[in-house]
Amino acid sequence: MSSSVGATGPEVLTPAWVSDLWAPSRPVLSSDARRLAWTMAPHGREGEHDERSLWVADLTSGEPARRWTRGHDDQDPAWSPDGLWLAFRSDRVERGRPGLHVLDVGGGEARALVERARAVGAFAWTPDGTALWFLAPDEPGEEDERREREHDDPDVWGERWEHQRLWRVPVSGGEARRVWAPDRHVDAVAVSPSGRLALVTRRSPLLEHAQGSELWVAAADGGGARRVAAAPFASDVAWWGDGTVVFRASHDLRPQGGGTAWAVDAGADDVGADGEARAPRVVGTRVDEPRCTSGLAANGSGALVVVADGVATRVETLARDGGGRRVLVEVTGDLRDPALGDDGRLAVVLDEPRRAVGRVAVVEPDGTVTAVPVADVPGSDPDVPLVRASVLTATSADGTKLEAVVLRPDDAGAGPWPTVVLPHGGPYGRDTLDAAPYPLGGGWGQLLAARGYAVLLPNYRGSLGRGHDFAAQARGRMGGPEWADVEACVDAAVAAGIADGDRLGIGGWSQGGFLTAWAVTATDRYRAAVMGAGVSDWSMMAATSDLPDFEAELGGSTPWDGPGPHRAATGSPISYAARRTTPLLILHGAEDARVPASQAVAFHRALERADPAGAVPLSLVLYPREPHGVRERRHQVDLQERVLAWFERFLR
Repeated sequence: MSSSVGATGPEVLTPAWVSDLWAPSRPVLSSDARRLAWTMAPHGREGEHDERSLWVADLTSGEPARRWTRGHDDQDPAWSPDGLWLAFRSDRVERGRPGLHVLDVGGGEARALVERARAVGAFAWTPDGTALWFLAPDEPGEEDERREREHDDPDVWGERWEHQRLWRVPVSGGEARRVWAPDRHVDAVAVSPSGRLALVTRRSPLLEHAQGSELWVAAADGGGARRVAAAPFASDVAWWGDGTVVFRASHDLRPQGGGTAWAVDAGADDVGADGEARAPRVVGTRVDEPRCTSGLAANGSGALVVVADGVATRVETLARDGGGRRVLVEVTGDLRDPALGDDGRLAVVLDEPRRAVGRVAVVEPDGTVTAVPVADVPGSDPDVPLVRASVLTATSADGTKLEAVVLRPDDAGAGPWPTVVLPHGGPYGRDTLDAAPYPLGGGWGQLLAARGYAVLLPNYRGSLGRGHDFAAQARGRMGGPEWADVEACVDAAVAAGIADGDRLGIGGWSQGGFLTAWAVTATDRYRAAVMGAGVSDWSMMAATSDLPDFEAELGGSTPWDGPGPHRAATGSPISYAARRTTPLLILHGAEDARVPASQAVAFHRALERADPAGAVPLSLVLYPREPHGVRERRHQVDLQERVLAWFERFLR
């Protein structure tokens, strides 16, 4: 599997090379800042189950980090307060079902602390290191087992939901004890320096109910839980000291909008003296700023945010007195998974230009960034030189200023070049100058550039990094301003001598797949298109997606809004199937819950009937077992090979 190469080219940057790259995530510092642990995993999964491994670096030795576990799905490492134990989730007892394990850093094998018939979710250490809090559903009872055994198991909506509960287990061994079991699903748990708990809950395990998530706090023993704030789609929940809980969500607490950090007084009730619901306060990027909060980390000593500002990324520290934010460091590329150490150092994953995967790094309190060396990483060689990315500016039809990331092919002569436009997913995502290879969507860019194409990655309205208003303009306007932005970026690339206007292709995944479907029904400008996991009918997305309210917000209406006409139909490519003149390849995971495969099948059906003679090339490929992000290695390789072949067929 390993590649050792010295130059970028199609013989090196292959689909198999991309799928075999191992990438890091979720770094965490020990309390004494001597060790750093994180998870690494390949882009593509071999076999039925994921394989992730734990890596640990001794920061005092200067030696490269080493792989501590292998052969299982080991993830989410967390150091004990004394730094002597590493807790993590793993399926080493039964593949595909994670339990809770601890590893003595002094040596020895990992020990199973919690093994259950139903998977363990998030967990956290108690401040004294004697126990762990964890989230998991109740175990199946005799009646559950009988129903399954006898196939007497009708699924009645709202009944027998497997709510995650709050449990506590001693590290020394013994039975786990259920501590809190409201008629709600617990999503997240965070522990304060004194042991108090912050919990995010929602009505059910269904993701669609995250719109109604609530923040609760409880005493150190799990008792006295009470609601303190609404927290729709809250993430990165943490304690800032012992009296304040912070979390990340959009500015108006709706699914599509500019992200920021919120703070809640954990001592206050959720209803004030005036009887009005108490609202959290903004401590991250302000609603009027042209930038967004993309990450958050906090602990007993401080808090900071990751700020996306166009294609740039910064870390900024927060002041308790509300005195604003101070820039700690700015990077070219992206910075994710921040974890704050007790000594003020920050562990992050740094995504840098011309690097195939991110690197784990430590940011010192003075802003110095040091990447952690790693030895003996399996899979593909990540140090292959990649095409350098640059920024192209453009102006949309209504005067909105835009940025796009451009990849120019190396050793392909002077432009203009055949060009593939790859709008990102989301729509609340963005492309930065790291432009790393990945099996889906914008990740195709490096493979295409290595084969002589220019690649254009537009940050259109709805994207992360330009503020709340820029992001919120995607609401109910599909096929409107975001499509005008894509076209404006293409016009700018043609005018700059980068893109050959007669040899344009377009492709993308998820929201990028929708924009591709829109392109082939809105214009004859593109000679080839690849629609990956894309939306063709916004009305049906509201009815069938696992995030129906989010999709309805994007589409602008639902099927139950009356007989119409509906805004969702106006913004749906399927409404204009008869207009297509562009060859289209449709790729989709058969088990996609976010954008169900019926979106691909319905669009393909409409296009076939609009062109019964098959005059315009059309192909549909479904990948069995695959969710919204295709995971199996063989499927990933097949998918990328089809993408390359499709553009080669029609753009050369």
